Amino acid sequence: MAALLAAAALPHFVSNQFYMHMANLALLNAIFTMSLGLIAAVGQLSLGHAAFAATGAYISALGALHLKLPPLLGIAASGLATALVAAILGKILLRLRGVYFVLVTFLAGQVVTLVALNWESVTRGANGLVGIPPISVLGYSLGARAQFYYFALAAFVGVFILLRALMRSQYGRAFRSIAENIELAESSGIDASRYQVIAFAIGSGIAGAAGAVMAHYIRYVSPDTFTFHESVAYITMLVVGGRQTLTGAVLGAAFLTPLPELLRGFVSMQHIIYGAVLVSVLIFLPGGLASIGHRIAKMTRGGRPRP
Repeated sequence: MAALLAAAALPHFVSNQFYMHMANLALLNAIFTMSLGLIAAVGQLSLGHAAFAATGAYISALGALHLKLPPLLGIAASGLATALVAAILGKILLRLRGVYFVLVTFLAGQVVTLVALNWESVTRGANGLVGIPPISVLGYSLGARAQFYYFALAAFVGVFILLRALMRSQYGRAFRSIAENIELAESSGIDASRYQVIAFAIGSGIAGAAGAVMAHYIRYVSPDTFTFHESVAYITMLVVGGRQTLTGAVLGAAFLTPLPELLRGFVSMQHIIYGAVLVSVLIFLPGGLASIGHRIAKMTRGGRPRP
């Protein structure tokens, strides 16, 4: 609660527009990472998560530009449409496991990028869609960064509460059983395929809605907005923060979102530094940043935390 109150008060203490932009991106990245974490919760790792964000972004942008759909309606439609597409694909793709699923999701992401790049009559190709209207609530435009921040914060809190409730339900228990040992879960009567499709559809649908929100925030979307690099960034945020908890996804997004801007003067070193951070966390904090509190507590009690 204290963290939420501090987050709500942020615009009153931060007037710098760059910092507000970073805060907005961190909130959206936290949503992307939490949604990816839901898919990881059933033991699968998607390298095409950004493709679903791109799908949602294009659906909402095209709806707003050509059908004059209100942004909020477009965002909702994007989430539902993306979830439906993911459910259909999941029926096929989730038959694969491990590295095969990872490779297929990577290829699916590349296909989405190629479609966005070459279907110029609809997507305008490499030029992208410009002039996307900002989100408005009850006729009040959220074009300014400080105004959008509260919408992003509300969306983040809503997704956090939704996913926490889901993970504490019978679905969450089934997800964890499947991730730990899918054969044992199936032998105990759990329909692993069904639960994996559900997690994949919900996680991808949230990513699609968040992608639509991003498009209305930056008022532009192109094939370069959501690429393979974004998919890797979401995975890195999840691992660095801690993939076992929602809090880990949030910490990973908060920690890594500002890094590209902080390293802008060292473009050639960005990937090396990202890799160094990831390897360091895997070695010294395999539970991610979210495990620091637990490790400190064990150390203060005189115990030695497990690596």
